[in-house]
Amino acid sequence: AANAPALLSSRQWDTALAFTDANTKSKNIRIRATMKVFANLFLAAIFTACQEAAAFTATVPTPTAKGTAIAATPKEALAKLVVENLKTDPSKLSPKLAEEKQEEFKNLLEDLYNEHKGFSSETVDGEWTSVLNLPGKKSRKQQSLVGNRVEKAGSTMGNFVSFDEPTGGKSFPKRQIQVSALTPRENGKIEAIVSWTPSSKNFTVNPEGKIVLRRIDCDNIKATLKYKKLPKVSIPFFKKKGGYLDFIYLDDDVRVTKGNRGGTFVHMRPEYFEEIMEKY
Repeated sequence: AANAPALLSSRQWDTALAFTDANTKSKNIRIRATMKVFANLFLAAIFTACQEAAAFTATVPTPTAKGTAIAATPKEALAKLVVENLKTDPSKLSPKLAEEKQEEFKNLLEDLYNEHKGFSSETVDGEWTSVLNLPGKKSRKQQSLVGNRVEKAGSTMGNFVSFDEPTGGKSFPKRQIQVSALTPRENGKIEAIVSWTPSSKNFTVNPEGKIVLRRIDCDNIKATLKYKKLPKVSIPFFKKKGGYLDFIYLDDDVRVTKGNRGGTFVHMRPEYFEEIMEKY
């Protein structure tokens, strides 16, 4: 009992309790401060994530009224331009490019050219319908007979045909563009045949080093007009040799070419044309 520690006095107890309470408060303050730091860091992380999500959303194509995506490629942009141009006057659906859209079209041609999709005899073969044209300054009046005056897109065809023609016991390959167009009032029909051969006079090289053929040489060899029930007659002034056609863009659905007189023409496969008319 003599060696036992003396009991704390009332003042000592008060001092000890006060010290303990002060330590507790200090710890609580530190804990609250630490929690506040972590809370601020957490909020900052959430804010940053929201900003990144908003930036990502801004880059994603938004749907149009018909549920389709905004044009993301030159081909899609061209399809949309074709439909908008045709619907400028729905009563006519004229493939002739409206003046207010010509600058947009010319800029788009450069993007299409840089896709490095030039002429291919396999890809070009088959049916094509005229959907847009921009006459050149040097275009002859005859050209209006087979395209520029046609009122409705889809009524002019420019089909590429390849076949063998037997001559003198031998077969010779024939390559033709068979053009057919209705007259403006759709009571007559113009047909023309253009022979073509690949040319090495215009080509480009793609980034992989592959040659991209751009030109075919063309000769207008025949043209006829059938009007109502009258006999078919020849159009002699259409015949001409020494022309060419440069391919700006060609794939399975779209053909964009420029003639030696400066006219630019867009043709599409009939089924693809129907598809984009519904889509846009």
